Amino acid sequence: MLLASPSAFALPARGAPLPEFSARDLTSGPHASDELKGRPALVVIITDKDAGAGMRQWFAEADRRMPKSVHRQSLITLHLPFFVSEGTARGKAKEQVPRAYWKDTWLDKNGDMGKVLDLAPSHTPYVLALDARGHVIASMHGTADSPEARSIWAALSR
Repeated sequence: MLLASPSAFALPARGAPLPEFSARDLTSGPHASDELKGRPALVVIITDKDAGAGMRQWFAEADRRMPKSVHRQSLITLHLPFFVSEGTARGKAKEQVPRAYWKDTWLDKNGDMGKVLDLAPSHTPYVLALDARGHVIASMHGTADSPEARSIWAALSR
């Protein structure tokens, strides 16, 4: 019998378009998922406020393995208490994200992007490789140094 964690099947399937969602970046600028069309993209998604180190690991590894033409996108989708404002969440994220990437880091404090993508809360990042049409060409839930990460690097190096 093959056992898998529930999150193993939560990511969009290979060949599927990225679902529609919207969010604001760390400068409060509005964005929609269709903006990720037009060029290949590495999309690293965190669903836990303490998963920032895992996200940074992915982007550090991407700098070594991927061409600069591949867009790097961060999605932070959390389930924070009602009394934590979007501004407070954005301020905490800014402390962890270099200023150069604030517009490429989209955040929602209510977990809306995670719901659309059907992702469970996790300390481990979810990762999508998208082609220029915005379709998933590889996906995984894991760390940048795991053997499974090879599928992401291979998909975005073509």
